[in-house]
Parts: sequence; C-alpha cells; structure tokens
Amino acid sequence: MRILPWLALGCAFSPVLIQLANEVREAPFGWSLLLAPALMLAAASRCSRDAPPRRGWAPALLFAGLLIELIGLGGGSPGVANLGLPISVVGLALWTGIPAPMTALLALWAIPVPGSFYGLTTPNLESAYADLGVAFARMFGAELHSSGPLLRSGGEHLELDPHDSGIHLAFVMTQLCWYAAIRQGRPPIAALARTAGAALFALPLQLFAVCIAALLLAFGTSGAANFWLDHGALLLTVGLGMAWIETRRTHAVRSQ
Repeated sequence: MRILPWLALGCAFSPVLIQLANEVREAPFGWSLLLAPALMLAAASRCSRDAPPRRGWAPALLFAGLLIELIGLGGGSPGVANLGLPISVVGLALWTGIPAPMTALLALWAIPVPGSFYGLTTPNLESAYADLGVAFARMFGAELHSSGPLLRSGGEHLELDPHDSGIHLAFVMTQLCWYAAIRQGRPPIAALARTAGAALFALPLQLFAVCIAALLLAFGTSGAANFWLDHGALLLTVGLGMAWIETRRTHAVRSQ
C-alpha cells in the first residue's frame, strides 16, 4: 500500500518520464540522469529512515508540481514540464513520510540542465580551456594548437562544445555531494554549503579533464579524446566520488 501513491504520481507524470527516458537515450551525457534515481534508492535503503508525515506544505507542492507539468505540456515547453516532477516528489515525500525530505530532494537532479545555462559561458570558457589544455600538452612535447574552442594536432582535431564547460560536471558532483551529506547525517544547511562548494570545484576539475583530452589528442586519437570528455571523466568522477563516500562512511562507523 505504501507504494500506491508513488505509482499514482508516476502515472500523473508519465509524459515527463517518457521525455526523460528519451533524454537518457539521445542527449549528450544523458545516461547521467540515471544517477539521481540510483542515489535516491541507495539513500532510502541504506541510511534514510522514514520521516513522520509533514502535511502542511505537501498538498501545495503536489498541486504546484502538477500545475507546472500541465503548463509546460500545454505550452509545448518540456523543460518547464520537467520542473514539476521534483516539486511533486518532495510534496509526496512530505505527505507520506517516505523517503526522508533530504533524500527526496535528490529528485532535483533527475531533470536535465536547461540548455540556456550552457549558453552563459559559450564559447569563452571552452576557448580558455582549449588554450590552457594546449599549454599543458606542450609541456610534454606535444605539437598542439588551438583556435577558439578547437584543438588541432596534425590531422586530428577536437572541438570543445558547451557541454565541456564544466556545467554538467558540476551537475554530477553536486548530487554526489548531497548524497554524501545524507550518508553522513548532515543538516540541510551544511549539505547546501558543501554542495555549492562542489559546484565551484567542478571548474578546475573540468580544466584537468580538458588537459587530459589534449594529451590524448596529441599522442592518441581524437576518438579517444572525445570519449574521455563525453564519458570517461564523468564515469571516473562518479566512481571516485562513490568510493570516497563509502570510505568516509566506513571510517565514521568504525570510529563510533
């Protein structure tokens, strides 16, 4: 019986869920949208106790989420419709007490970053990354040149696009940091502060990823460089992040 409200919510948001499934299948880095649901399940099963229902704001959040979905679908704006999903998830979590509110907030990362965000830094940030990546690769004797966001080495080239700005890496790192705060039992304000810090740390980490891509382009192939930027850097971040979270949690348990 406890799952019935969530099944009903899934039916109500089925158009949004179908859109998100298409994003996972077709969009750049789409697979990373599966990280938030996976972290929600992990948090709910490992460390998130059921909270007592807090129904004061729950109906308003549920109604607001459904209304936003209808407005977005009616206006042909999938991005707006997507926003209704995490709002209603938090509302239903407050109503039922499952999962705990901080766990339910991971649903904020279950929707893709709006495309307009990537336009805020394009192409200046990618061009700066390219210049620094070339300078880094030349320290190892690489014959590499850059023109704007384009890196060239012999007949190979690598073009940095808006998704290489670090915004998506920040998207991944912030949800890992929020999950870590849940595992460590941190209060919401402390979790928010650490999550904001993770977003800022994503910029130098993205620069490091571009530097590695520059080396792969110079001494390998453009295919290897593209794969590293499109998948390798994110997978490595998720893998190391989860290992760090579990190590910290194990150490904390042993110290008690």
